Amino acid sequence: MLFVGLLFFIFLIIIRPQDFVVGVKDTRLVFYTMGILLPAWFMAPFQKKLFQSPQDRFVMLFYCWFVMSTLTLFWITYTIETFTETLKLALIYYFTVTIVDSENRLKTTCWTMVIFMSLVALMGVLQYYGIDWTGAGMMWSDDKQMWQIRGIGFFDNPNDLAYSVILVIPFMLGLFFATDSFLVRAAAFAVLYLNAYCVYLTRSRGGQLALGVCLLTWTYLWLTDPVWKKRIRVVVLVGILVIFAVQTGGYRDDESAMGRIEAWVAGFAMMQAHPILGVGKGQFLEYFPRDAHNSYVRAGAELGVVGLYAFIGILFFSFMSLRHAPSETLHLKWRLYHSSLGSFLASFAVASLFSTRIYDVVFMTVVSLTGILGRLMSQEAQEEGIEELPAVLVEKGVWNKQVFGLTIATIVVWKLFLVQVW
Repeated sequence: MLFVGLLFFIFLIIIRPQDFVVGVKDTRLVFYTMGILLPAWFMAPFQKKLFQSPQDRFVMLFYCWFVMSTLTLFWITYTIETFTETLKLALIYYFTVTIVDSENRLKTTCWTMVIFMSLVALMGVLQYYGIDWTGAGMMWSDDKQMWQIRGIGFFDNPNDLAYSVILVIPFMLGLFFATDSFLVRAAAFAVLYLNAYCVYLTRSRGGQLALGVCLLTWTYLWLTDPVWKKRIRVVVLVGILVIFAVQTGGYRDDESAMGRIEAWVAGFAMMQAHPILGVGKGQFLEYFPRDAHNSYVRAGAELGVVGLYAFIGILFFSFMSLRHAPSETLHLKWRLYHSSLGSFLASFAVASLFSTRIYDVVFMTVVSLTGILGRLMSQEAQEEGIEELPAVLVEKGVWNKQVFGLTIATIVVWKLFLVQVW
């Protein structure tokens, strides 16, 4: 029953029927569900290992810093509100990593997420054709001079909607190539097309870039031929250089680009002034009139160096746990899930350069699934007699030299970029 309750909780967070369905609209369904799940989870007769993978510890540090960062505001009401909102995210994460403890449950959770996000995409597409189930309405973009579809809740911004539904696409690609059934392939293609079309209708340039990164990364992770992998690495390198040239060319004449750079300058100044705790979760706009549109800048500014370190640690260990399977047999067994989760994380990391997604619920749910996958592979490896596991699957604590080095490198690149363009 706990597992069913977890899936229902995720349903409420993603689909959010309490925001638009007649009969339950404006009811506190999430609060009531939390009130039932939490005591049931505490009383359930199973061992609750909250910290079984490295990313579990970094997630806890990250969430703690959400609340810690607000203490310097001396605004007790806001601190309590931040704690309450953070608790919801933490419960989703730690319920998931403790309740999803088997292969069947992991696969069920992954495909349930795929179904939920496909429903979000369907509602977005229908909105474009005048069928607005949620009542959110399309958003007019002054700079693009066009309408953009959007969702509700975490997806009320067209960019966030685009970035999130991308999760479905690599799973559909994997399903398409992993089966010989014509009907399954047809269904996978239809769902893939639906979600890709949703990304297009958001008119999000960042979303389209993230989709491209997702497809390229999925291809790289899915292929087993080292020659093709090397070719893809070359394509990625050339693509980065081209994107950098396009994005930086004539930026001084681009009001939007200059506004974003000004926000990054302001964010660096905030981090310098408040290096440990930052200016406080959600407080960036109190110090600067426009959003940073960069998750790394926002993390450093609002949560300080410690928060940025935790954010990068989550990304690092999530990637590495997917890249380092204990054996080739286990890699092939979980190939669809490695490729799908890994390509979504790659798209998230790139999209984070152009949007604020450090508080994204879909991202944190995917992180929890990568940790669960790592633990299941470790258990299977031990059953196969493999004694020495990859360090990224078993490392303990929140101190890591590689993550620290990546954090310092991020800050240095951030500063050098501002020196170059400002």
